[in-house]
Amino acid sequence: MISINKNIQSEILITTMEEIVPENSLFRKIDKYIDFTFIYDEVKDLYCENNGRPSIDPVVLFKLVFIQALDGIKSMRRTCEKIKVDAEYRWFLGIPFGEDTPHFSTFSKNYERRFKGTDIFENIFINIVKQAQKYGMLNDEFFMDSTHRKANANKNKYEDQIVEQIKKRKLDLEEEINEERKRIGKKPFDFKDEIEKKHIKVSKTDSESGYYHRDNKEKGFMYLEHRTVNGKCNIITDAYVTKGNLHDSVVCTERLDYQRNKLNLNINKVGLDSGYDTYDIKKYFEDNNIFGVIQYRSYGQGNTEIRKWQFDYLKEEDVYVCPKMGIILPYKNIDKNGYKKYYDRKQCEGCPYQKQCCEKSKFRTIRRLVCEEVNERARERRLSLEGKELFKKRKTTVERSFGDSKQNHGYRYTLFKGVEKNQAYTHLICAAQNMKNISIKRASIDAKPYIFTKIIEIFTKLIKISKNHVKENPTFFSNVGFVYSLSLY
Repeated sequence: MISINKNIQSEILITTMEEIVPENSLFRKIDKYIDFTFIYDEVKDLYCENNGRPSIDPVVLFKLVFIQALDGIKSMRRTCEKIKVDAEYRWFLGIPFGEDTPHFSTFSKNYERRFKGTDIFENIFINIVKQAQKYGMLNDEFFMDSTHRKANANKNKYEDQIVEQIKKRKLDLEEEINEERKRIGKKPFDFKDEIEKKHIKVSKTDSESGYYHRDNKEKGFMYLEHRTVNGKCNIITDAYVTKGNLHDSVVCTERLDYQRNKLNLNINKVGLDSGYDTYDIKKYFEDNNIFGVIQYRSYGQGNTEIRKWQFDYLKEEDVYVCPKMGIILPYKNIDKNGYKKYYDRKQCEGCPYQKQCCEKSKFRTIRRLVCEEVNERARERRLSLEGKELFKKRKTTVERSFGDSKQNHGYRYTLFKGVEKNQAYTHLICAAQNMKNISIKRASIDAKPYIFTKIIEIFTKLIKISKNHVKENPTFFSNVGFVYSLSLY
């Protein structure tokens, strides 16, 4: 028989919001484990103490953004509409049903008139990370990566521009090259600033976004978020927003220094993908005593059948030995890019494997960076057992963190224009994600003693029941040896 519900929802309920909100609510956990009172100290200089109308509680203002981020609501307008009828949201904000909720434009107006240009958003993010640190949810393992977010801009509306900029010089490498030139009796190079020209696309809608184009990925105007995640509990320790046309490796060392100095983090191990495979980053790891692991990156070696890695390098003699004929290729020269060249024209001209070994020239030239030892030590770290175990965690930490942000917290698209505003909201979204992570894990830890106590109570009752049954019928538990043995205590 089909039942048709004809009830009219007009009953009067006498209850409290405390009773309506479920005990296992995420917002209950956040309210219990996250301290929001620090926000008052952060914003006190932005409010007048003795003049003007009473303001909305600043904690309520930021909680509006946290609610939007935690539940992945697309707009503040929709968030404020849901707050009007949602008891869970009202309980979290401390607004009873008899009071009006904030208008959707409240936070945006406060941002433009009060919070814009301040470091309040960064300080909130940092404070949440420090609360995670107090809970013991950070260790010395960190993983960094970047993800692109679609800018609020039409990819077909842009201007072509040619930008001139000074190419970044590697001063340490230049000094090492000239020292090597002096050692072998060559004239040092005169390194100068080089101006390079780049053809870029500038959006007419959002000029601060960058045109993102990589193989097998969607092209368009994007922002990049360079994120660092801790390996213990997936706490986000840094979230830095740049234009979409900036390479990942450019800001790596800068952001690691930021976390060491600003957050006083103990960074001993770092896992990175192949996009960070640069000399500067590897040298930074060694200078700061960091066990850095970078994913393998393959480089093209032309059409030669005999590869460079097949040649034996004799470190003491500083020569390469041919794997086929045993020809010794001595060190001859070093170029301006820091590559030491090893070759022997006379020996290679009569070699029967010349076609397999040489691609264009009549003799084989092996190139070796002047700082190749740094690359070799990085390779040893990557191939070590500790390095392999560290890199395995990358897909379950930073990659998972990005997936959670995009799937659950509305992180696929940017709702705002400009790097500054997107950076501010990114700090709040990542702070909300950290809050969720902290509260869920802390609630799980606190629940374990309760569950263990319940198990002991049930187990004790089982023993008492088994004793009674054994007294009445000694063969009752004859087929269950374990329970029967307990009854004999």
